[in-house]
Order: sequence, then C-alpha cells, then structure tokens
Amino acid sequence: MVPDLPHLRTDQARMISTIFGKKKITEEKLANVFVNALLELIDKGFPAIVAELKDSPEFVTEPGIETEDATAFALIVLAGNLMELKRQLPPGQDRRLVSLSISKFAQATQARTSEVEQHCSRLNNLMARLNQPSKNTVRAMSLALFHQYDLFEHQKPYFAEQRVPDPIILKRVSELMGFFIWDWDSFHDQYRIAS
Repeated sequence: MVPDLPHLRTDQARMISTIFGKKKITEEKLANVFVNALLELIDKGFPAIVAELKDSPEFVTEPGIETEDATAFALIVLAGNLMELKRQLPPGQDRRLVSLSISKFAQATQARTSEVEQHCSRLNNLMARLNQPSKNTVRAMSLALFHQYDLFEHQKPYFAEQRVPDPIILKRVSELMGFFIWDWDSFHDQYRIAS
C-alpha cells in the first residue's frame, strides 16, 4: 500500500506509486466513493451555482432557481460524470461501474434505479446534442443547466430569442461546473481497479 505523500510533487508520487504499486479498489467500493463524493459536492456546491446565477448582472430578471431545486442539478452532475467515466475506463468495466453508480445514486436519493437511468440517458443525449461537435463535458453540463432550469427567458432578448446562453454567463458557470467533475487523473495515479 502506498502511503499518502502530499509533500511530494506529483511526478515523485507517481514514481513511488509505480515502485510500491497502486492501491487496489473494487468496482463496488469505487462506485460507493464516486457517488458519495458527487452527492457531497452537489450538496456543498449547488448553493454557489445558485448564488452565481442570481448575482449575474447579465440576466435581465433574476432566475427563479433556489437551493432547494437541486434534483435536476444532481442528475446533470451524475450524467456528466458518467460520460467522463465511460471515457476513462475500459469497455465492460465502464458499463459495470455506470450500472453500479446509477444504482447507488438511486438508493442514496430514494429514487427508482430505472428512473435515474432514464434521466441520465436523456441528459447524455441532450448534452451530446447541445455540445456538438465539442466533447467538453463541463461545457455540456453548463448548457444542460441552462436547459433544465430554463434560464434563457431571464437573459437579454437577443440571447433569449435564440435560446442560447449569454457567453459571459456560460463561461462563469462552466468555471464552477469544472469543480463537479471527478478527478480521474488523480484516481488513476493512486488506484487500480481490482477485478
């Protein structure tokens, strides 16, 4: 087992990790940690998103989004992270981890697994369509946030009529949304998924 060595530079920690080996983690435990970390991020971070949207001077009227309206946001964060998960893990393992994560998310939020799966599927399709041709997950999540909370009507008429986010607001929201993405590079540096 590799000791936590926060005082070492990343490349030194990688070298030591390579020498001593990476920590093993099961798919079940990874899904648990993954979902719990996302839920904690959502719980602590959604108020910052709401505050940013309400304080944006680019909106003509204040968006009606409240900190209690986190359900759609939670699904956006889950769907975006599952998109990234599929890019980070080999085929087969990605499907198993997606399935486990959806199941654990549903259990934690007291929802039906099939409903969460359907919502994630719809959001993945929406994000892919809105974000074409880009593959930037953070931007896709930001665009989905505009659609899910119908923020267009609160913008200046030019953007509201086109149903596109004001680029200034989109940039600020995207900067915040970047904090809601699981750090796969750090994970791969420290852990190996046990079969």
